[in-house]
Amino acid sequence: MPMTRAGEMPSDEQEGLFPLHVVDFHWEEFEPHMECFDSADDDFCEVDLEDVRFKVSRRKVCIGQWKDGEYLPCPDRALVSRFEQCAKCAGVSFIPDQECVFEPKCDGTNPVCNAMGRDMEFCRREHVLYIAFYDTRMKIGMSSSRRIDKRLIEQGADAYSIIGKFGSRLAARTNEKELSSRLRIPQFYRQETLLQNLSRPVDSKGIESRLMGIGETLRTSDGLVPEPLVWLDKYPIELPLREAPVLVDSWGEHSGDVVGMKGKWLIFESGGLKALSMPDFPARFLARTIA
Repeated sequence: MPMTRAGEMPSDEQEGLFPLHVVDFHWEEFEPHMECFDSADDDFCEVDLEDVRFKVSRRKVCIGQWKDGEYLPCPDRALVSRFEQCAKCAGVSFIPDQECVFEPKCDGTNPVCNAMGRDMEFCRREHVLYIAFYDTRMKIGMSSSRRIDKRLIEQGADAYSIIGKFGSRLAARTNEKELSSRLRIPQFYRQETLLQNLSRPVDSKGIESRLMGIGETLRTSDGLVPEPLVWLDKYPIELPLREAPVLVDSWGEHSGDVVGMKGKWLIFESGGLKALSMPDFPARFLARTIA
């Protein structure tokens, strides 16, 4: 099937109505940032996340790549869906097989990647297994050791404990799936489920009790000793909220008063509390609107 390109589709983006291409959303400790490439100025800009007055495209186009500090837009203007980059740009700048981000296929020695001249240090580096808490809901997951705090802030966790360290991403993922299945600890929750927590005070003692309970099981059955809890309580939002926010589609027009941000979600008031999932913004196009 031939690749569909953004330039071939009848869309508002072509008409200059969505001049900002969102290329990144990230947290620096507890400060959120969203960066765009402004086609009108041919430069980068940061979106003010305290001002919800913008339109967002339904379509997503590859964010391109960075090489030696220089930004290179996707040469094919390829449409994307699950990932922010197309396979070509990701293969050059990140990882040849993007599915390996979720399901690593090797310990970083794949001959296909090596044949492309890629040194997959990302796959070989030390990874940790953790138990994350969303109030008293537990989730098991894995992360590169060097970005564990960042990973859990991105996910909006209230606290976490490292329960094991492994020599590769594949080893960590294999153990994550095995423990999740055997101990019945979820690997994920629906966003709507976690948004319900925002209308309740965090039960700190309940979190400590749950870690103590699962810790005994891990020590006995697996020889794993959970590390002390790390609390993540400096998000720019005042909790609990008066009601659970309603998750709305990223694309469309949004306008309202910002309440705050936690993990994935920007919460704003617009005929009730609404939540936008900000990791879904990169690759979309955005335009500011006037109040």
